[in-house]
Amino acid sequence: MKQRVAKRAGGWGSRVIAALLLTAAVIIVAGCGGTSGTSSSGGSDSSAQPVFRLGVQSGTIQTLNPFMGSYTSDQVATNMQYPLLIQYSQDLEVQPDLAESWTTSPDGKTWTFKLKSGGVWTDGKPITAQDAAFTINEVLRLSDGVGASLSIYLVGVKSAKAVDPTTLDVKLSSPQAAFLSNLQGLPVLPEHVWAPLTAGNGGKVKTFTGDPSKGPLVVAGPFVVQKWETNGTTIFKRVDTYYGPKSLIDTWGWQVFSNADAGIQALKAGDIDCLAGIPATSVDALEGAPGIQVEGFGQGKLLIGLLYNKGVSAHPELGDPKVREALNAAINRQAIVDSAFRGFGNADGSLFMPQFVPQFMTSPVPVPAFDAAKANQILDDLGFAKGSDGIRVANGAKMSYKLAALTSRKATYGRAADAIRQDLAAIGVDFTVAWVDDPAGALVGPKQNYDNGYQGYFGGIGLMPDPDWSLYVFDTEMLGVYNVFGYSNPAYDKLYTAQATEMDADKRKALIDQAIGILQKDQVEIGVLSQPTIVAWNSRWQNIPDAAYIGGWLGYLNQDQLSRISYQK
Repeated sequence: MKQRVAKRAGGWGSRVIAALLLTAAVIIVAGCGGTSGTSSSGGSDSSAQPVFRLGVQSGTIQTLNPFMGSYTSDQVATNMQYPLLIQYSQDLEVQPDLAESWTTSPDGKTWTFKLKSGGVWTDGKPITAQDAAFTINEVLRLSDGVGASLSIYLVGVKSAKAVDPTTLDVKLSSPQAAFLSNLQGLPVLPEHVWAPLTAGNGGKVKTFTGDPSKGPLVVAGPFVVQKWETNGTTIFKRVDTYYGPKSLIDTWGWQVFSNADAGIQALKAGDIDCLAGIPATSVDALEGAPGIQVEGFGQGKLLIGLLYNKGVSAHPELGDPKVREALNAAINRQAIVDSAFRGFGNADGSLFMPQFVPQFMTSPVPVPAFDAAKANQILDDLGFAKGSDGIRVANGAKMSYKLAALTSRKATYGRAADAIRQDLAAIGVDFTVAWVDDPAGALVGPKQNYDNGYQGYFGGIGLMPDPDWSLYVFDTEMLGVYNVFGYSNPAYDKLYTAQATEMDADKRKALIDQAIGILQKDQVEIGVLSQPTIVAWNSRWQNIPDAAYIGGWLGYLNQDQLSRISYQK
């Protein structure tokens, strides 16, 4: 038993799975500011920076409770306000944060972190290794309840102990190749605030709102929330006692827009300074706008994830790799990139793997060639003839498939869905997308038995710097939880388990390549294209970070990159 699965708390949205399947809804990549706005320190200070005003779509910050966050936007607020032991650099390398250094025992089961000294919480109490140990131990203790979402960052961890105020020991049940990658997502919480809330079964945890209107917050990150509006504007204020590099920006705002047009108009009018997550089809509206720069940042995937072993009783043909091969060949990826995404993207047939982190892969997954004739021939050879309505029949049922997709991504993926529908119609397959608020929950079904009228998932997924989680979502142990594809293969499971604990980089890479080979052979999902997040901003702002992966800000914005962004007068 790998002991990897965290029980689902409050539905589908653990933060990590949001980063994998749902973060495409709110990719937070770069920040920008405008020429108007109040000075960060007021008065005549010539070095003062304007207020930094970021617009996002469907990026509501639902909670300021670190235990209860479900989506990327929630994690932004957490990362702004609480320390992390480590973080990712812009080059996707683990680097110090609250922990300035670390070592591991020869057997890989004990990690010792040396923490920075002198850091304080906003109430003046010191940040110590005991705060980190408390956070880890309480999350593990409550992992079947309110700690479920955070426990996903502590895979294989048994316990933690504060050796002294600046030394933390973390014990693992077995070596974990992705330990540091996982740990970078865990916030450190102040024990003197949270101990009364986590006591017992943690029942009081949910009473914490984090709403600044109800009293001052005790935090230690680079910013603290000054005003919180779930569907409006949330204001972040710089914490001047922060232990890391101080941002040049004193105040910044997170404004939610329900649609791209409203955000674009606000940007052009100077009401906001940056808009993240712009649909490619809306880019034309920004062309020629003075002082506005538009770029694509990061890497995400658009895919079709059809059910495989489980939940295909009504359509057993979906479990046949030959059928998937035909569907793969029928999709004109480059045409979708050119038309639906205005060239912002690349035709891509890969799986979930971050191919831009080459140390984990030997070679890229080839892009399936567009060949409608080949696709038709495969289905003909399988005996799936077209009916009078042009739709093929397989095993007595029409090859008509309904896929669940996230409602808030319709503006971004709607044209791609229409194009794929036309491509598949040309080979006698009916492809329909249903836009729902919880596509993963809809696909798995209320009983987690994949019997809910859907045949797959359509939409964006994110990529993590370490491939462990991207691989884990295909593991049998994840069925009914995060494995929304219904895929189960014992040979694959064995390879996944082996790579997860293999500490030799070359040996691990070989295991990952074998695992990817199985997924590729089985045609587990259909990769359509890789796509950046399109961001537009006022060009007076400099040093905008180029996020190297989806949700890139979540890995390094709060300590590293945000402090470098500056406004040029």
